[in-house]
Amino acid sequence: MLANFLLAILLIGFAIGVMVSIDTTTSLMVSLVKKILKMTHRSKLLTEYILRAYMRYRRAVNKPLISNSY
Repeated sequence: MLANFLLAILLIGFAIGVMVSIDTTTSLMVSLVKKILKMTHRSKLLTEYILRAYMRYRRAVNKPLISNSY
C-alpha cells in the first residue's frame, strides 16, 4: 500500500514536470516563430524597397537626355 502511494506521488510529480517542460518548450517555440516572422516581414519590406529603388534607377537611366520630338 505504501509502495502504491509512493508510486502515485512519483507519477504525479513526473506528470507535473512533463507539463511544465511542455509549457516552457511551447512558449519558447512561439517566441522563436514570432521572431522569425518579424525578421521575414522586415526582409520582405527591405527587398521591396530595394526593388522599387532599382526600378526607379533603371527608368532614369533609360530616359533619353534630349527629347526627340520632331
